[in-house]
This record gives sequence, structure tokens and C-alpha cells, in this order.
Amino acid sequence: MHFKSDERSVSTSRAALRHNPFSLLPSLEIACSALLAALLLWKGILPGWRMLNTDFPNYYLVARLLREGYSLDRIYDWIWLQRIKDHWGLDQALVGFAGLTPFSALPVVPLALFPALVAKRLWILANVLFLGSTVELLSRVTTLGRRRIWMLALLAIFPLRTSFLFGQMHLLVLLLLAAAYYFHRKGRQIPCGVCLAIAGVLKIYPLLLGGYFGWKRQWRPALAMLGATLLLVGAGYLVFGASLMNIYATQILPRSLQGEVLDPYSVHAASGAALFHRLFIAEPALNPAPLLSSPSLYALLYPLWQLAILVPLLAVADTRGNQPRTGQLEWAAFVFAFLVLSPVPSSYHFVVMIFCIVLLVDVLLARREYRVAGLAVALYGLISIVDLASAGHGALFARLWLGLFLWAVLLFCLWPDREQRNFLRADSLRTVSLCAMVAVGWSTSAYGYYRHFAYLGRETAYRIPEPVVAYLASAVRPTASGFIFTAMLPGGYRVLDQAGHDVRRAGDQPMPVDELSFASALNTHAQLLELADSAGSRIVTVSSASPARGPENTRLLFSDAESPAISADGKYVAFIREIEGRGTLWIATLDQHGKLESGPSRIVEQPYDVRDVTFASSGWMMFAARVNGRISIFAMVPGEKPRLFLSPDEEVDAPAISPSERFVAFRKLVRSRWQLAYIDVATGREHILTSGDCNSYSPTWIGPLKIAYATDCGRGLGLSALAVRDIGPESDVPGARP
Repeated sequence: MHFKSDERSVSTSRAALRHNPFSLLPSLEIACSALLAALLLWKGILPGWRMLNTDFPNYYLVARLLREGYSLDRIYDWIWLQRIKDHWGLDQALVGFAGLTPFSALPVVPLALFPALVAKRLWILANVLFLGSTVELLSRVTTLGRRRIWMLALLAIFPLRTSFLFGQMHLLVLLLLAAAYYFHRKGRQIPCGVCLAIAGVLKIYPLLLGGYFGWKRQWRPALAMLGATLLLVGAGYLVFGASLMNIYATQILPRSLQGEVLDPYSVHAASGAALFHRLFIAEPALNPAPLLSSPSLYALLYPLWQLAILVPLLAVADTRGNQPRTGQLEWAAFVFAFLVLSPVPSSYHFVVMIFCIVLLVDVLLARREYRVAGLAVALYGLISIVDLASAGHGALFARLWLGLFLWAVLLFCLWPDREQRNFLRADSLRTVSLCAMVAVGWSTSAYGYYRHFAYLGRETAYRIPEPVVAYLASAVRPTASGFIFTAMLPGGYRVLDQAGHDVRRAGDQPMPVDELSFASALNTHAQLLELADSAGSRIVTVSSASPARGPENTRLLFSDAESPAISADGKYVAFIREIEGRGTLWIATLDQHGKLESGPSRIVEQPYDVRDVTFASSGWMMFAARVNGRISIFAMVPGEKPRLFLSPDEEVDAPAISPSERFVAFRKLVRSRWQLAYIDVATGREHILTSGDCNSYSPTWIGPLKIAYATDCGRGLGLSALAVRDIGPESDVPGARP
């Protein structure tokens, strides 16, 4: 009897299984989620727990600068921020804040009380809470349930892994988007707008949902978002200062939107901007052989690409609000479209896909469109692992093409039925508005890109070959045998000669310090080098004649010193010491053997915030300093007071005096871009040598009428290459020829 009972039980279970093939599905979903969670812990959370990695130090540095009261207007200066990183002893080869909003450092400010690695561990724990809170919020506005939402969330394998590994900000943005949608569904439009405004000042693209609200005539969330954004920006001016906020709005944000923050040709970025850069923009080092070198085609076609992604979504948007679940699909579609349109997306940006795929799958399962749901999840999974599968090489923009397929699925799901299509055709105001938006958007963008690239060909004509492939090359200095320059390399900053050799002749030996600046006196062959590490910046003399290699051919000259300049006769050395990010100017006297004779002594008091300094051949000096909110150039004879050299109403810096002392080269801020200029001291005539929608850096005279400088035209913001301009014979000084 006992055995018969067991047989009946097994038979009943098998029958139940035959009638309900999905009875094992919950167990499979739990097992899948557990596997994905273990993978995230193994490959993302634990490695991120043990080391700083690439991105978190950027947020941490600026957060700590803010907490400790430093001047913040140079956080977008690659070399300056690297120097701060060295002084604070962060175990990270390179840092930079390029393209990030000032607000993105604020969530890390409370953690800046702790050492960097402890702060990152706390941030990882916070990110776990952000992810869990996102799942909880989405479970309350969808019918999927927590188990399936967790499975979909953890399926974002590589985006989640890199978010935790690098200590990124995008899980917080994901939480804010989920909270905004939760409040929207609950009819609480003011909190919805506030959440989107906070997400928007952290990462710009959520602000674009304001346009979606306007198109749908949902004025309460649109106005709440606008008001909250204005309040946050106003608070930013108080917290960060007007100087930094203006720099971001006028100099950083436009280049970010153009996709020129880092390498704009990167296949790994897998963005439309990178694709069109590679197809149509020639750059001597980064993209020497595009498919067709035609900036005009870029200006015409790239805006069409952007409109082709957005306009179909606007065309099918349900402005009447009477289509079931359409609003949920629209949120998913528009947020995903903004990700596809992002000019500089990295893998961790795509954690926001979790929001999109949960909303999409919820609708498709409710409609019983299982095949479409399966296709959407498959595409989502492929997008999540394609960077991992391609070993970081971009696989010919595979992530971009997969993203376009998923966008097409979202558009298909939004496609209206016959009744809705008839309504859309009958709405003439809507049609006219959409056509006007296309015409104005395309013509404005095309003209903007045309202007952006108008001078690119002329600017790149002045480039000079570089001996090594460097992320950044700048600060050229002449030497008896040619020139040297500062280069950003994968392992840090090095000062290299024109053959690509380190001036310390360290070869391939590991170098635990950065070499950030250099000065030389041609008449005496004296060479000064700034080294920076956790002990601070120091200036050492470099012996070009010594057979020793590495540290053995250097001698300490000044501690707590940076950015040296030396007079032509080698007698005077000027340098900068920083106090909470504000530069002070010091001078010392050397004897004939290059050893310290007297000093150093501070020669400039407040309110001068000194940025750089140089000597004329006859011994007088020039320096650039921020005074009363503007950077100006001052002339000075040692022992006397400085006098203003150029107008106090202009932003100018980086002075360089020609060997004859007739000309002074400098940078000038013109329409929010730093242009190369020079002035004829004898006549007072000023000449602007560059005019591109890009920046020039660190001019130096390498001949009587030749100016070497760095330029980021056609490159990432601040990631400059070297160039030379010849201002012609003295009888023709206004000209400039390649």
C-alpha cells in the first residue's frame, strides 16, 4: 500500500507538470538570478572593493577639493588635477574630470572624509542599495514581480560589472529615473520633475525628458523639472562658484555634446558621433584615413541621424493619453533613444537599460507578445555583453547596431493602431509642429557643426609629428638639441625629447612619479624638472651630461614647488607654490654651478592666483594670474611690483616672450575658446593666429619667429597635440603660414 501511494503521488506530479509546463519557471528564474548575482560579485563588486580603478578617483578628487575649500576653476585641467592626485597619493595612473558636470562630485562629498579606497567601498555599498531600491520601485509600478525584475536587472552583465568596478555614478541616475517614473504613475508630478532634474544635473540626458513632457502637453512635470533645474543650477553657482559653472556651461558642455570629450574616433565608444567622426573627419594621429574626409558631410548627415532616432518616437507618441500602457512604453523608448544618441557612451551608461527593458517586457507580457519580449530580452542581453565579447575593441560599433535593433523593437511596440493613425493624420497642428521641429533642428545643428569644423583643416596643417603615441602632448620647451614636451602616457606623465626619450633617461624602468613640467636655459644648458608624487611636487636639476640613468642623474633643488621657469643666463629660477589650489610666485638665485645661492622668497602677494611664469632674455619676467575673477598677464622686474601687461577686461594667460623680446605670445579667450595670439610690443598690434572651435595651449618660442603650441582641434577636450606656427619675416608679422 505504501508503494502504491508513492506511485500515485509521482504520477500526479508528472501529470501536473505535463499540464503546467511553466511550473519550474520560478525555480529557474531564481537560479538564473543567483548565478548572475554571483558573477557580478566575482567580476564586479569584489575587484572594485580591492582597488580604486579608473573613474571613482575622478569624483573623489573633486569632492575632496570642494570639501577642503580649494579653488575649483581648474578641475578640467588634466595636468593640474593629476598633480593633486599625486600629492594625495591616490593609487591611480591617470585622472581627469573631462565632460563631467560639477554636480556629479556632490554625492561623493560625504565620503571624501575617508581615504579614497574606504570611500569607494562605501560607494559600492551605496550602489548596491541604489540597485535594490530601483528593483523595488519598478516592482510597484509593473506586474513583473521582484524575481523577474532582479533577473532582468542582473542580466545587464557588463554594464553592472563596470559600474561597480569603476565606482560610477549611473546606478544613482537609474534610481532617480525609476523614482521619477514611480511618482509619475502615482500622479505626483512635482516629485517626478525634481527627480529628473537631479538626474539631469548629474548626467545631462535625463533633462531631455522635459521635451517629451512638452510634446505630450504634460505641463506639471515639465514645469517642475524646469523649476528644480534652475534652483539646482543657482545652488551650483553658490557652491562651486560662478567661474567653474561658467566654464562648464560655455567651454565643457558644448564639446561634450559634440562627442569630443575623450577620443572622438574611438570604436570602443560605439556612438553615432564616433562613427561619423571616423567616416568623415581626418585627424593626423587619431584618424589619418577616414572613409571620406568631408566635415561638410558630417555637418549634414549627423543631425539627420539624430533626428531619425527621435522624430519617429515623437510622431507615434500618444498625445491624447487614451492608449493603454502607451505612456509606459514611451518612457522606455525615449530614455533608450537618449542612450543611443549619447555622443560618448561607455558600457556603464547602459545600466539605465534596466529601466527600459523592465517597462518594455512588462507591457509585452501583458499583451501576450512573448516572441517580441524574447527578442527584446535577447537584444538587451547582447548589448550587455558585446563589449565583453569584443575584448574592449568595439567590434565595429556592434553595441551601436544592437542598440538600433532594440530601438526598432520599441518603435514597433509603440506603432499605433489604425484608429490612432487616422487621428494622428488628422491632427494638422501636430504635423506642422513636427515638420517645423525637423526643419529648425536640422538646419541649426548642421550650421553649428559646419562652424565647428570650419577651420579644422587649416588647424591640422600646422601639426608636427610626435615621436610617441600620447593621449596628450603639451608644454613644448626648446633645448640645445631640439625640444622637449610633456606627454600623457598610459602609465602617467613623462617629459620626453623630440626622439621620444625620457629626459631622465629612465628607459623602460618603472617610474613611480609623474613628470609634469620642465624648464631649460639655452645659454647654460641648465634643465629643471618637476616631479610629483605623494611627497608633493619638487623641482630637480637634470644633468644632460651625466651617464647615470633614472633618479641618479637628478638633484633636488626645491621642495613644494611646481611649474619652474629659468632665466636665459641660468641665474634666476621662478616657480609656483600652491595653497589650496591658489598659486603663489617665488624666486631664487643660483650660482654658476646651478646650486642655490639665495632664496627662495615669495615675490607676489594676494590677490594674485598665479598660473604660470616665464622669463625674458634680459631677465625681466611675465606671469599669468587670476585677479578679481579674470586671468590676466603681468610684467615684472624682480624686486619691483607687477604691472598689468594687457587689458584687464580680457581673459589671457600662458605668456611666452620671443628671444628678441619684440613679441609676446599668449592664449586669449575668444567666444569661450582659447585661441593662440601674439602682440608686437613695439607697435602694440595684436594678432590672433587660431580661430577654430577648439583650444590652444602653452605657446613657446622655438625660434625668432616660430611659436610651438598644443591644440585639441579635432581631438578630445584638452587632449592636445603639438603644432608650430611661423609668423613670417618681421616685415610681414601679421601673417602665419604652415
